[in-house]
Order: sequence, then structure tokens, then C-alpha cells
Amino acid sequence: MTQIQEKPPQAPSGQKGPGKYGQHRKPKSGNRKFIAAGAVIALAAVAIVVVAMQGSSVYYVTIAEFHGKQANLQNSKEVRVAGKVVPGTINRNDQTQEVSFTAVDAVDPTQTMKVVYNKIVPDTFKDDAQVVVTGTYSNGVFSANEMLAKCPSKYSSSADSN
Repeated sequence: MTQIQEKPPQAPSGQKGPGKYGQHRKPKSGNRKFIAAGAVIALAAVAIVVVAMQGSSVYYVTIAEFHGKQANLQNSKEVRVAGKVVPGTINRNDQTQEVSFTAVDAVDPTQTMKVVYNKIVPDTFKDDAQVVVTGTYSNGVFSANEMLAKCPSKYSSSADSN
């Protein structure tokens, strides 16, 4: 007796690989275009975020640190400096919208800086307010083109009030 060997089932001609829905087929060129477009969009988004973060990643220095590094800074280079408004030094010129004041270092009260700002001041700008100014320094005056102010907190801890 001869035995009959069964052949394994074969896929119909024209179909590549098993399965009715072509699980093993190569992606069509249309899919590649979508993948490439998605990759370009993702890279563009990353580039935009990186460029946007470069401008905002500038840290501020205190007035004492600024005076220590002043010799190394170029006069035209913009810098961000933090300090505290000395009470009674705020002078306003309503015609030119210019505000000038003296800022003092929060840690070293012997370090001060005269600041001139000619834009609308924040509502929180007042005596003893903490300020961060961005601008250039020349001839003993810091010309600010941006100012952030934080007023002294009314909500200090009980340890601070004792």
C-alpha cells in the first residue's frame, strides 16, 4: 500500500503571505507619505519649542552678582537683574511715562542700582516690591525695557511676623 502524503494548503496565487487582510504586505507608498509628513511636522514642532525656550531660559542675577560680573559684561548686552525697591526712591514723570527708582540687593543692602523704566509699570510696583528688570547698563544707570514686580506678601508665615 502506498501512503498518500498531504500537501500543506497554499495561499491563492496573487496574495503575498497569509491572511485575508494582508497582514504581511508591505506598506503602500501613500502610507509612507503620511509617515514622512508626520515626521516633518514633529521635527518642526520640536524646533519651534527649542527656539521659544532659548529666549525664556535667561536666568536673572542679583544686584551684587551683577556688580561682580559687570566688568565681564558688554554694555550693549541685555541682562536680567533682581532686587528690591528702596522705599521713597520712586520718581514718576507723567509726561514721558518714565519711572526711576533705586533697587537694593535682597541679601547685601550695600549693593544698590539706579533703574530707569519708561513703559507702563505693573500694578504691584511699589515701595519694598521685589523687581526683576531686563535691560542694559551704562553710565551707572540700568535702562530697563521689561519689568516684573512682586509686592511684599500680606500672607507671610507666623515665623516671619515674630
